[in-house]
Amino acid sequence: MARSLRNPSRHPRTVAPDLRGKSLSYRVHRTARFLSAGASALALSLAATPALAATAEEAAAPEAPIPAAEAADEAAGGSYDIVVTAGRREERLQDVPTAVSALSKEQFQVGGIGRSANEVLSLVPNASAGTQQHGRPRWWIRGVGAGQQQLDLANPVGFYLDDVYISNSSATGLPLFDIERVEILRGPQGTLWGKNTTGGAINVISKRPSLSGDDENYLKLEYGSYDDKIAEGGVGAVIVPDKLAVRGSFRIDDRDGRFTNLFTGQNSNAISDQVFRGQILAKPTDDLEALLSLHYRRYKTDGSYWNTASYAASGVYRGGYVPSTDQDTTNTNAPEWTNNKQVGGSLHLDWHPGDLTLTSITGYERFDSRSAGDNDYTPFEISRGYSNASSRQWSQELRLTSPKDQTLSWIVGAFYFNEKIRSNAYSAALPETAVPALAGGGATVAFSNTRYNHKTESGAVFASGTLNISDRFKLTLGGRWTRETKQLEFNRLASASAATASWSNYAQWWNSYTGTYGGAGTFSGNLSRTWDAFTYDATPSFQIDRHNLIYFKYSHGLKSGGFNTAATLPAALIAVEPERLNSYEVGYKSQWLDGAVTLNLTGFHYDYRNVQVNVVGPNPGAVGGTTVSYLQNAAKGHVDGAEVELAVRPVENLHLNAALGLLNTRYDQFNVLNGGANLSGAQFVRSPHTTLNVAASYTVPLRNSGNIEFEADARYTSLQYYYVTPQDPATRYYTSQPGYTLANARITYTTADDKFSVSAFVNNLLNARYLNHSLVAASATVTGDVVQWGDPRTWGASVIYRF
Repeated sequence: MARSLRNPSRHPRTVAPDLRGKSLSYRVHRTARFLSAGASALALSLAATPALAATAEEAAAPEAPIPAAEAADEAAGGSYDIVVTAGRREERLQDVPTAVSALSKEQFQVGGIGRSANEVLSLVPNASAGTQQHGRPRWWIRGVGAGQQQLDLANPVGFYLDDVYISNSSATGLPLFDIERVEILRGPQGTLWGKNTTGGAINVISKRPSLSGDDENYLKLEYGSYDDKIAEGGVGAVIVPDKLAVRGSFRIDDRDGRFTNLFTGQNSNAISDQVFRGQILAKPTDDLEALLSLHYRRYKTDGSYWNTASYAASGVYRGGYVPSTDQDTTNTNAPEWTNNKQVGGSLHLDWHPGDLTLTSITGYERFDSRSAGDNDYTPFEISRGYSNASSRQWSQELRLTSPKDQTLSWIVGAFYFNEKIRSNAYSAALPETAVPALAGGGATVAFSNTRYNHKTESGAVFASGTLNISDRFKLTLGGRWTRETKQLEFNRLASASAATASWSNYAQWWNSYTGTYGGAGTFSGNLSRTWDAFTYDATPSFQIDRHNLIYFKYSHGLKSGGFNTAATLPAALIAVEPERLNSYEVGYKSQWLDGAVTLNLTGFHYDYRNVQVNVVGPNPGAVGGTTVSYLQNAAKGHVDGAEVELAVRPVENLHLNAALGLLNTRYDQFNVLNGGANLSGAQFVRSPHTTLNVAASYTVPLRNSGNIEFEADARYTSLQYYYVTPQDPATRYYTSQPGYTLANARITYTTADDKFSVSAFVNNLLNARYLNHSLVAASATVTGDVVQWGDPRTWGASVIYRF
C-alpha cells in the first residue's frame, strides 16, 4: 500500500499502517553507559568501513530521480509513488503488474517499526508473522508459510537482504534499520527471485553510501517499557567526490525480562541485540559501480518466554501441578539462554556495456547458535536440553538486463547456491522416581543426542521478457530451471537409563553422560535427493491510462524438498517432496483525483500440491501410540482470497489508509502418516479468514516552529490455528487464537529545519492478550500445551537527530 503520512513535499514515500504491538527498553541505571556506547558505535562503525571484507548490504539499484510526470502529480497535490525493484528493474510501485507492498525509510526511522521483518508483515493484507524471539521468525503470506523451525528447512517466503537470498530462517531475524525501503511481494516469485518463494518474497534494501554527499545521517535514541533502550544511527562520508564513499550504521537494543519467573522470583527473557553494518561504494568509471558491505550481529536472551497451559477440563497437569494463569509469568527451574552470532557480506557489481547492464551479486552468510533450556517448562526437575548449530552459505548471481524502453525488454541470468548446516542437540530426563509427585507415565527415553550434517547445492538459469505490444498492452513471460541436491548425515543416540551427571552443572551434563545407549531410539541414516524443476509465469497487463492498470498473472512456484530431521525413530527419517503451487491472480491498480486516492484490488486462487506440514500424530514406526511432532507432505490444498488497499488524502495534511484481506484455505486431501487422523478439510495454519488494517495521520503545522503529527492505527485478525491437528478451539484452546485487535498511537514533533524529531507512543493501546505461538503436548516430558503470549500494552519515547 502507498501513502505519505507527513508533508509529501518534504517526505515523498509510501507508508502502510504502523502496527507494532511491541516496545523495547533498558535499565535506567545503565543510561549513561548506554548512550556513550551508542555514540561510540556510530563513530566506530564508520571508521571501520574501509577495512571491511565482502558483505551483504547493498541497495538493489541506484536511487532514481523523480520522473517529471510524478513531480507534476506532486506539484498538483497528488501522492508520490516510490520506485521499487520488484521486477529486478526500477518501476513505479503502481506500474508493477503484481501484488507488492512497499514500506519507506521514514516508517522504520520515525514510525518505530523495524525490530524484525515480523513487524513488516503485520502491515500487509493476508500476511501474518509469529516469532520465537527475534531470531526465529515465522512468516505466512496468503496462507503459505512454514511452522517448522529446523535449520535445514527453508521458509516458502523468501528473505532477501539487498538482493542476497538468506536460507536459514534463524538468520533472517535481523533488525531493520538505516534502510531505504522494504518490498513485500505476494504470491509465487519463481522466475526472477528463485526457489522457496511460493508464498512470496521480502526484500530489504539498505540505505547505501552517497557519492554526492547526500547521506541523510541520523542518530536515534529510544526508551520504553521493560527498561528497554534502543540506540541506532547511520552516517556516511565521501572519500573521493563522485568516486568513493562509505557508510556505517548500527543498532543496539537492550531490554530487561518481560516475564516474572515464579520459581526464581526474577525477571525472565531479557534481550540483548547488537547489529553493525559498514559499506563502501566505488565508481571507478562512468560504466562500473561496486558496493562492498558487511554486517555483524550478536543476539542473546536470558530466561524463558514460555508459559505452561493445560487443555484438560480441570486445568491440572499430571501429578496435580496447576500452572499459573498469569500471562506475564513463567515457572521454570532450569537455566535458559540463547547466544547467536551472525556475520554476512556481499559484493555487488554493476557494469553498463552500452545500453545493457551486467549485474554480479556475491553473497556469504555465517550463523552460529547455542542454547539451553527447560524442556518440561515446569518448576520440577524433569527434563533439560542443550543445542548448538551453525550454517554457512554462499551464493552467486549474474544478471544481464536490457533497456526497459524498447519493444522487447528482457532479463537473463544464472544463480548458484551452496549451504552447509551442522546441528547437535541433547535432551535428558530424570526417571519419575526422582519426582514422585509426577508419577504416572513419564519419559521412556532418559537421554538423547541428535546430530546431523546437511548440505544443499543448487543451480539455476532464468529468463524474463516483456513484449510491449502497444503503448498500453504488455505481455511478460518468464521461466527458471533449477537443479538442487540435498544430502543428510543423521545420527541419534538414545538411552532409557537415567542421566548420571550432576543436574546443577548444566554447562557440562551433556558431556558427562555415562548411561548405556541402545533401543529403537538409537539409529543413523544417510539420505540424498536431487530435484529438477521448471518454474514459470505469464503476465498480460493493460495500462488504461497513466493512473489505471489491470493485469492477470499466472505463476508456477516451487519450495525445495527436504528431510525430517526431527525424527526419533528410523521410520520417521524420511524425505519430503518439494511443494508446488499454481497461482492465478487478477489485479487492478488505480489513482484518482490527482493522486489523492489510491485504490488497489487483487483476487487470487492457488492450487497447492505436496504441502509440507508440521503435524502432531503417531510416531511412524512406533508401537503403543507414541505421539510426536514431525514433517510430512499433505496431498493437496487450495487457497482463495481477495485484497483491497485504499489510501485517501481528503484534505491537506490528513492521510487515511485501509487494507482488507479475505482468505479461504483448505486441505483437499490430507491423511496423517502411521494411521493418524484424516485432516482433509482443515484450514491452513496462520491463515485467518479476515485481516483489516486501518490508519490515520494528521499533521498540524506550527508557525515558524515545525509541526506536530498525530498517528493512530489498528489491525484486526480473525480466528487462526497454529497446528493442523483437529481444529476445535473448545477442546484445544491453546492451538488456536480467537479474533483480536491491536491498536497503536503515536505523536511526533518535528522542528522546522527537520533536524530533530521527538515522539511518544503507546503500542497495544487496548491491552489485548493474544498468543504468538504454542507448542502442542507431544511427549511424556511436556504434560500440556505450552504457549508464548504477545506483549501487553507498552509505551515509549524516542528522539531523532538528523545531520
